[in-house]
Amino acid sequence: MNAVDHDLIEAIRDSARDLLSRRDQRQRKRAARAADRDYWQEIATAGWVGMSVPEALGGLGLGWHAMAAVMEEAGRAQLPEPLVGAGVLATALLTRIDPAPGSTLRDQLLQDLCAGTRIIGVAWQETEGQLEAGEAAGAFGVSVTAREGAYVLNGEKRHVIPGAGVDGWLVTADGEHGTALFYVEAGTPGITAHAHTRADGTPACHLSIESATVPADALVARHDVLDAVDHALDYGRLMQSAELIGVARQVLADTVAYLNTRQQFGKPLSSFQALQHRVVDAATQIELAASSLQDALNALADTPDAITVRKVAASRVKARAARAGLEASRLAVQLHGAIGYTEECDVSLHFRSALHLSAWLGNATAHRQRYGALADDPAPLADDADEPDNAAEPFPRDADWNGMPEADFRALLRRFFRAHYPAHLRHVPWRLHWDEIKAWYFTLSRQGWIAPSWPREHGGMALSPARQIAFIEEAERYGVARAPDQGLVMLGPILIRYGTDEQRARFLPGILSGEAVWAQGYSEPNAGSDLASLRCEAVTDGDALIVTGQKTWSTLAQDATHMFMLVRTDKSVKKQAGISFLLVDLNRPGISRRPIRTLSGHEEFCEVFFDQVRVPRANVVGELNAGWGIAKALLGFERLFTGSPKHANHALQQLFSIARQRGLLADPAFTDRLAELRLDSADLTAMYRVFADLARAGRPLPPELSLLKIWATETHERLGALLIQIAEEYGGADMRLGYGNSGVQPLAPYINALAATIFSGTNEIQRNIYAKQVLGLDGA
Repeated sequence: MNAVDHDLIEAIRDSARDLLSRRDQRQRKRAARAADRDYWQEIATAGWVGMSVPEALGGLGLGWHAMAAVMEEAGRAQLPEPLVGAGVLATALLTRIDPAPGSTLRDQLLQDLCAGTRIIGVAWQETEGQLEAGEAAGAFGVSVTAREGAYVLNGEKRHVIPGAGVDGWLVTADGEHGTALFYVEAGTPGITAHAHTRADGTPACHLSIESATVPADALVARHDVLDAVDHALDYGRLMQSAELIGVARQVLADTVAYLNTRQQFGKPLSSFQALQHRVVDAATQIELAASSLQDALNALADTPDAITVRKVAASRVKARAARAGLEASRLAVQLHGAIGYTEECDVSLHFRSALHLSAWLGNATAHRQRYGALADDPAPLADDADEPDNAAEPFPRDADWNGMPEADFRALLRRFFRAHYPAHLRHVPWRLHWDEIKAWYFTLSRQGWIAPSWPREHGGMALSPARQIAFIEEAERYGVARAPDQGLVMLGPILIRYGTDEQRARFLPGILSGEAVWAQGYSEPNAGSDLASLRCEAVTDGDALIVTGQKTWSTLAQDATHMFMLVRTDKSVKKQAGISFLLVDLNRPGISRRPIRTLSGHEEFCEVFFDQVRVPRANVVGELNAGWGIAKALLGFERLFTGSPKHANHALQQLFSIARQRGLLADPAFTDRLAELRLDSADLTAMYRVFADLARAGRPLPPELSLLKIWATETHERLGALLIQIAEEYGGADMRLGYGNSGVQPLAPYINALAATIFSGTNEIQRNIYAKQVLGLDGA
């Protein structure tokens, strides 16, 4: 991927924010949203109009990431000037086309646009709901005929923005040689602009063109014009989406501030959990839109000429941004009450802006349908047809993994999985017990690949964050089941960071070999999401601790030989301060276990009871009463993978598998619902990818990462619900029963998703935490 200079982007964002703040926004927001020539000149001088125009054509050449940062700030500040209409669309179109032979008009127009001395609209649309330039050619289009050194235009263009205060329009017209592009000066005889105003005050117009004669040198281009217009429209949609994200971010900030100050029934509105959750859901939509936009821009930077990639990306982003902008601003009006319904409150103005932006250049429904029509269908289940059959080649136990090209590293992993992972265990939709998966664990151990993240000196592969992500993603893609890995992914890193040399020597080799199988002992009957309320007690007795109490929801603890657990060692301090991190051999006297059968019929969890169990004090990791900080140490990088899109994407593959068998892909009602869920899954993947890129680059993961878990589990659940629906009677069959002769277990995704919304802190608790700790809805 082309590297994005994040520091430069933030500097551009700060500069844009500063320029916008030096304007009397309250006065400007209530004025007509036509371009103020002086201010247009100022923002052009700042480089905004020419931000994405190559330097060779008179622009700054800073690219679309930089332009998106400007547009987001413009949306927050309600910039009245038509920056998308007269800036992005016009410059993107002119940059893309090949000028007419011998003509300098294209270059002159670009130079004037970048300098701010000319304002130009793009007149391309001919029917309502039109998404691409060539869709409506014919009776409603503009035609052109050549006549004595001039051209005569006739026809109509609709929904042209800007529709007032322009110097001219770039007009597409159909002639005997195809579609050409003309620059038509405002005031040309035969051109009538029928003005109308958008919801937010933006001036638009319908252009009636009746025998309008333009000189021969008004021809800008005559080849590949429709492709160039579509290119400009899609980048216009991406920048429009950035503006919608800015609108949504601003109304969310305004709403949080209002809820923290407005009192109802003697309490601040921010103390009401129902309102907190609604605001968090709006924030989730905003972050999905932002991630989707960034992911799209990254992809297009790598493949700028891939037309289908561009169309799919633009429709995906516009559909999500339109939803985010409308939902956030609509919620803001509601939560502000009566004042939110007036022009005296800024959120109402942002709502009107969202209405305009969401409808212009295609609404969410239109782009969802376009995405569904153009995006590639998920690959069939377990399809490895494109993989080379070279599994017999040797596999190195050790190599410069981080220096190896990523594509080669991933190919090596795929080859290894095909050679050694049991085919019948691919994509198993439930957790496997130790006796079912231990052979694979031993295979990885013998290969030296069992601990990808551990340092070499402790027996690991010492993979960089980028390579760790590649390892996990390839395992997920192939459908490799999780072995009992809590010793590997949790305890091992904790011992490496906090343990003593003696503890590392005692416990790490057993984890690597599989001799010791570890379970986690955190949750208790009254200490699940509120983990700090745990009561399992450890009392000091000489060189030992006497443990009494209970742990529950311990995954596959019936198979474990050891447990790492949190115990209360001091009751006299606040609850987080009196907790210690303890290692326990589960074969010690006084320990009993009771498996818990889930509603899927699988014994996935255990209750573990401790009755005066004597544990050496040397098994305390870190200082006594310092266990809370140790337990939280793995949050961050490991937490990224709780939001992996693997489950949702696999459920989507299963949906397509059954839908193909039943002929449902020809049912418009089904495909519309499917397209919505495909967008949900695609945006989940985009959000994950953005965070993964941060981790690869060694950048800190932001708190928005916690929203990933919410969206991942709930998207998985929605996909599972539709899978049950289309499976008909099989939707109520046993979880392990496949659909017909296929490998699809229709019930598994839904049941597993229900569990995932509860594990690691319920989604409701996650919303509470995000509302208070990130959004600042403190309720104080």
